[in-house]
Amino acid sequence: MIVKNPRFEISAVGPKQYPKNRLPEIVLVGKSNVGKSSFINTMINRKKLARTSSEPRKNASD
Repeated sequence: MIVKNPRFEISAVGPKQYPKNRLPEIVLVGKSNVGKSSFINTMINRKKLARTSSEPRKNASD
């Protein structure tokens, strides 16, 4: 898969907020501090699309 022009779309907490763009979606599931954000950034060759937290169990947007 080649990812072109990656961008943050939305942070949704329920089905009514899910994007309706019919593009493929990938889900990453894992506990806190296991490297989900680092994996995303590595796969799309960007440094800060997915933010990482310096403190475990702290939301990166806090």
